Amino acid sequence: MPADPTPPQESPDGPAVPTPPPMIVLGGVALAWILQQVFPVQLGPPAPELGYIVICVGAALTGWGLIALIRAGNDPRPDKPDAAFVPTGPFRFGRNPIYSGMVIMLTGIALMWGSLWAWLAVGGVFIALDFGVVRREEAYLRLRFGQPYEDYCARVRRWF
Repeated sequence: MPADPTPPQESPDGPAVPTPPPMIVLGGVALAWILQQVFPVQLGPPAPELGYIVICVGAALTGWGLIALIRAGNDPRPDKPDAAFVPTGPFRFGRNPIYSGMVIMLTGIALMWGSLWAWLAVGGVFIALDFGVVRREEAYLRLRFGQPYEDYCARVRRWF
């Protein structure tokens, strides 16, 4: 029997995210590193000190978001149903602080490397997270939490 080509539908059981977001980020880093080894393209000098600072900022934002989710009783894995709607902590400033933090960390890596491929990875990972994860999660959260989530979306932007 052929596989169904339609994407999985969001349900109250979870957002049906097919690939864990950290794997998307690690895949982007790995692909950028491999391409830089095979076809090196430097955009400018590496800035390791600035890169480390940016990575730390991204890690702090990601950690803050994870702590807020866990304190609310949620499992932070996007394939698990949410027990509570969390509009507090870093979620007051952006609807996706964990993914924003991941993209910020990847930006730090791009600064450290100074390569075209790392900067393309930042854009590619952002697009993959936005379309492959965030939009599925938002559809799920609309189903799960209804009008309170709609009101939250009207007040708080998707990305930092």
